[in-house]
Amino acid sequence: MQDFRTLTFARTQAIVQRLGHTAHPELTRGDLGIKAGHWYVEGDERFDAFGRFVDCIPKGLETRTPPTEGVATTLAVLARQTAALVGAAAVDGYRLTSIGWNPFTDTYLPHPAYNRWESAMRKAHPEFTASDVYMMSFGPDLNLSHPEWTDDDVIDIARLLTALSPALVPFAFSAPFVEGRPAPQLSRRTALRTGRRPAVRVFVAPGSVPTRQRRPALIHPARIPAERGRIEFKAFDAIVEPMSYAALLALLAGIAVARPPWPRADVPDASAHATVAIRGFDDREVAHAAGEALRCAGGVVRATDTSAMLEPLHRALRDRRTPAHRLLDAYTTTGVVPLPPVVVA
Repeated sequence: MQDFRTLTFARTQAIVQRLGHTAHPELTRGDLGIKAGHWYVEGDERFDAFGRFVDCIPKGLETRTPPTEGVATTLAVLARQTAALVGAAAVDGYRLTSIGWNPFTDTYLPHPAYNRWESAMRKAHPEFTASDVYMMSFGPDLNLSHPEWTDDDVIDIARLLTALSPALVPFAFSAPFVEGRPAPQLSRRTALRTGRRPAVRVFVAPGSVPTRQRRPALIHPARIPAERGRIEFKAFDAIVEPMSYAALLALLAGIAVARPPWPRADVPDASAHATVAIRGFDDREVAHAAGEALRCAGGVVRATDTSAMLEPLHRALRDRRTPAHRLLDAYTTTGVVPLPPVVVA
């Protein structure tokens, strides 16, 4: 497996350039223009002592879809873009993989160490902190929005999903390895990132952003008009099974539309995440909450053509098994860490 230890920005950026930098007006570009199109190199951006960009240490390649209406349409767009990315990488002999935590090393240390300008920038912009976790972990950003939701609505939904996140994340666990062997957790990513990285982010008008927030911050100003009202769920591990995108999107959408009178939170519960990272659905409270979440979402999607999408989640909860269990089964059979191919949904 090639990762930040061997890949260079030039080599990974060449794959993106092969795909073309087709910009979309409803996708943010980022300060450096690296995120110019539907695909970009994700990594640790490095700067010199005067704040000039000098390099990006690759973490991986990301594909992002523009806003679309409905789960099925979104997945069709994702499938086309993912297939294009897989094909572009294959030209250089790369096979893309999707797994929640780097399974062959357990440390990312910036080299050289961050200079004074970089350290100050990371202190001022918390989204750039925790690179030791950020560069090791992988997971999708699943986004929700609705034209009738106000800023208050999306903030409330984001708080609901943040509080509920310990019960939702086991459905996507895919990070059970460290340094080439089974980790102490079903999801090392969940265990180590919670409390340092957000479970959810929401983007609203600048006037709706509180002047002070607990970190990691939940509420952010929209960077472009089209971003206002976007709810970004970030707590799931990387997707390794084809049906998971549809199931998880339907689950989040159903909960968001129902907006049950359950607890809300501004920051994820790190202790609850650490526990569920080890126990998964064997934790009775988590299993109960996950079941309630499924029933809630099912009540919304039953009237649509998306109700069947939730079936894999019902099966996982019934069997108390996560994707991580299947990865561990494969390791037990072969003695080799499995590297699932990137899913074309």
